[in-house]
Amino acid sequence: MPETPDSLIADAVREAASRATLPFQAARADRSFGTAFWYNDLIVAEQDGREVIRQYLVTAHARTRYAIGQWTLRPGLSEPEQPLDELVMPSFAQKWTAVGDLGAAVMPTVELHQHAEKKGWRWSTQEVTAGLAAQAEDIALLDHEPLPAYLLGHGVDENTSARHPDRPQSLVEGEVVRVAPDAPVTWSGPFPDGFDGAPVFSALPLEGGRLKLLCLGAAVAGEPVTVAPFDQLRTAIHALSPRPKRHWWSRA
Repeated sequence: MPETPDSLIADAVREAASRATLPFQAARADRSFGTAFWYNDLIVAEQDGREVIRQYLVTAHARTRYAIGQWTLRPGLSEPEQPLDELVMPSFAQKWTAVGDLGAAVMPTVELHQHAEKKGWRWSTQEVTAGLAAQAEDIALLDHEPLPAYLLGHGVDENTSARHPDRPQSLVEGEVVRVAPDAPVTWSGPFPDGFDGAPVFSALPLEGGRLKLLCLGAAVAGEPVTVAPFDQLRTAIHALSPRPKRHWWSRA
């Protein structure tokens, strides 16, 4: 059977971002399951080809408001490969910064990298980058006509618990719309438990039948589910640290 455009887009999402998501929850409590994703904020693109970036995890703000968080160190995100494990992080809520009134929050990834370094391994992830994150002109193309879209996240089933944190990644198909230029981007489709904060992907049509794969933003639970769009996320995140010093999060 030949591949459909939808299946090709789904494959492109997995290729671009299968190692970009990280499941988490309130530690030692079977509640408040969410999905975060890695984002590289481009601070400086220098003429000699070097980049200065600052790296964050992005998720839904509501999923960050508890004292102790628990990350699932899922397979495929480390070099050398580590077994499935969990990382308990105290003072969890204090590590996150809400970005505007979008319903999203970000956390610098420095402590995750420090943890890996202490344990003798390093993270091997994919990140939503400047080229993948939607620009203002991309979001402006969204209108009242539903556009196929995809959530990439980590759901919850009857076997999920603090003691058994494995939450395999899955891709959920739905649609996004924006009924007016000043209206929010909304998600229509399944929204499994554990997907709050997950990245939302779509492919915008271009001339000549081409498609442009984009991460539109972060899914935020509600009635309806909304998308914190990257045109606004980028601006709010960038304002947190306009020009950081060259520490580990800066890439040259």
